Amino acid sequence: MKDQRQVPDAHCGQAVVVYNVGWIYTLGNGMSNVALTRTNLMLEVTKVRRLRKTLQSRSNSEAVRRLIDERLAVEAGLQALQDLRKLGGLEDVFGRVVPRSR
Repeated sequence: MKDQRQVPDAHCGQAVVVYNVGWIYTLGNGMSNVALTRTNLMLEVTKVRRLRKTLQSRSNSEAVRRLIDERLAVEAGLQALQDLRKLGGLEDVFGRVVPRSR
């Protein structure tokens, strides 16, 4: 069976058969083709712990990557709203909102 692997057990020293195991060393979430670089950051330990707990991340790196992705998404959304405002905003086709005076 290709989904069956023998893994050494640290407690008894014998091999244990494990089924349906996939050895995955990618980032997941479609990020396997993303180029990563190692960067040293000075971060407050308590804030990183809170961030990891909040995001339920497996590592500090994953938490920081997810936070960066979220912030970039927020910035893209804000930019889209600003572009929409420059175009004149949304049209209320149902007439439910009273127009503001400018």
